[in-house]
Amino acid sequence: MTTHKSAAFATRQNVDERARLLLLINANWTTQAVSTAIQLGLPELLREGPQTADTLAQAAHCHGPSLARLLRALTSIDVLTESAKGRFALTEVGALLRADVPNSLAAWGEFCGTRSWSSWGLLVQSVRTGESVRKQMSGIDGFHHLDNDAQGASLFNRAMVDLTQPVALAVAKQVDFYGMRLIVDVGGGYGELIASILCQHPSLHGILFDLSHATTTVSDRLTATGVEGRCKRITGSFFNAIPDGADAYLLKSVLHDWDDHQAVRILENCRRAMTPHAKLFVIERIAPQHFSNSPHDQDIARSDLNMLVGTGGHERTESQYMQLLRAAKLRLTHSLQLTGPYCVIECATV
Repeated sequence: MTTHKSAAFATRQNVDERARLLLLINANWTTQAVSTAIQLGLPELLREGPQTADTLAQAAHCHGPSLARLLRALTSIDVLTESAKGRFALTEVGALLRADVPNSLAAWGEFCGTRSWSSWGLLVQSVRTGESVRKQMSGIDGFHHLDNDAQGASLFNRAMVDLTQPVALAVAKQVDFYGMRLIVDVGGGYGELIASILCQHPSLHGILFDLSHATTTVSDRLTATGVEGRCKRITGSFFNAIPDGADAYLLKSVLHDWDDHQAVRILENCRRAMTPHAKLFVIERIAPQHFSNSPHDQDIARSDLNMLVGTGGHERTESQYMQLLRAAKLRLTHSLQLTGPYCVIECATV
């Protein structure tokens, strides 16, 4: 009897584990369902209230029965609700797919289902070679390809804004900028981070420094927050030189894009730009020494693989960041845990 019960328990446990594994394997459908909804403009069409599938199909220029299937799929993952009368509405989760709301994930959701989608399909090649998909295809890592792709650059930078919003607010509120006059956001994209800081600290001025695909585009964020008059945009590469003479330099989600040699080069250029009293704030995820199955560690693991296929970089542990700082002749002065997996590593020159 005991053996029979043990076998039955083992069978049930195996079924549960198999079901959990199937959820992981089949997770790609949710990315595509959400991305498709954004590309069709469904969150914007539902902004004013519930709509029927037929009304949405007409407005989105879709095949009605096929759109109805997508709507039901989105209902099953809590992006939409469906009333007894067949009218669909955004849930609180789904509302975050609107581009005009705080903490929107609209651009990131579209980016994951379009521009970055094919790279993940070549993960096995990156694991075998240690090279990003971009390097395998074009021979180089980096973001210069966006200089000749206005649509891709816009989506990429808007996606980075989506991810940066909560981190930028935490930096603006928790990092000590007392006594500072000028800060430089190195590789700052569309300026979400610098805008949040300048908005929180009216006496500060800023420089948004990045490649032309970011700096030559009018930043709605700088304008919307009323800080554009206090923020100068300078085009350049952090591999060449960084604007000097500022009181603080920001590197938010920059170093994880690059291998150790390139990361040290960026840090060295920051050091060259810094005065003896200037500070450098490195804002990155900090990887654990050993990964668990917690959501925190899963987020870092996902990002680490995303760096592998996308840019050739990787997430790093605290000790690995310390090695980069020493190699660039910088020293740790303070560290601060922010929202989620992000940490601020405050540095000074040696």
